[in-house]
Amino acid sequence: MLAEVESSRSEMEHALGDRLQDKDILIIGPGQQLVEMSFFARHNRVTGIDLDVIPQHPSVREYLQMFRRNGSIRTLKTMGRKAMGYDRSLRREVERQGLAMDDDPTIVTMDAAAMTFPDDSFDCVFSHSCFEHLSEPGDVIRQVARVLRPGGLAHVDAHLYTSDSGCHDVRIFGGRRESIPPWAHLRPQCRHLVQPNSYLNEIRLSQWKDLFSQHWPGVEFRLRQEGDPAIQGALAPLREDGELKEYEDEELLSVYLVAEWVKPGMAADGETLSTSSGLASGEPVRRPLVCSSRSNTPESKER
Repeated sequence: MLAEVESSRSEMEHALGDRLQDKDILIIGPGQQLVEMSFFARHNRVTGIDLDVIPQHPSVREYLQMFRRNGSIRTLKTMGRKAMGYDRSLRREVERQGLAMDDDPTIVTMDAAAMTFPDDSFDCVFSHSCFEHLSEPGDVIRQVARVLRPGGLAHVDAHLYTSDSGCHDVRIFGGRRESIPPWAHLRPQCRHLVQPNSYLNEIRLSQWKDLFSQHWPGVEFRLRQEGDPAIQGALAPLREDGELKEYEDEELLSVYLVAEWVKPGMAADGETLSTSSGLASGEPVRRPLVCSSRSNTPESKER
């Protein structure tokens, strides 16, 4: 998890042409453990928004709020995770690796599709493994463009539904997939073997690109490829058997789509920023279209 967020920080600094420091950052869907918020809050002012109530204390009031707003399943999952000591263990490990957890994070219960922040409120907007769970991602993308300051950066990682792990079955994330064949959720004869752990909008790669491009002119895309050799090698035999013909190799063998956008406008020094570049000079940032995958770790936000 820390390696993933460190990789994102490096990419964001490259796109901005500046250090990620002393900035106002919005995190959409920070998850229950708040590691991302603590990481970015070391040198920035961070606000997280989520429709789920994220309890910060062993308070009956907070869990009643969660039950009323998010229902019994979300409440039971959270209580069970805490009762088993998962959150305590994760916090100890994160702090052992040198990241002090923020004990007073700024979290707002808010619909990302209808944000109440004023225009031009944030220097950066970040989201990891959240957009695939949104029912109206186009509205959220539009809202991000509104609350982002000119010259600011939006960085979104969307877990692709068409990836092998895109079904969000926790057994795949936990390495207990003996009964789940590759891409089971995309194969009609295997779909009954999959148990998604949350709502998924099932948006495909080309649809994501169209959505982001509609609202973020000049947005740049990268793909994080599948890192499991067993999954990589499983596609060719399925192709030979005539399966998965309606899907491109690119969308089956990519885990994340990274959408990165610098909002056009004026930089602090008065120079016009390029639509497709994060550098104040206006020079385009050259990036590979495809880069290696982050490790396919459990989706901690869904636990």
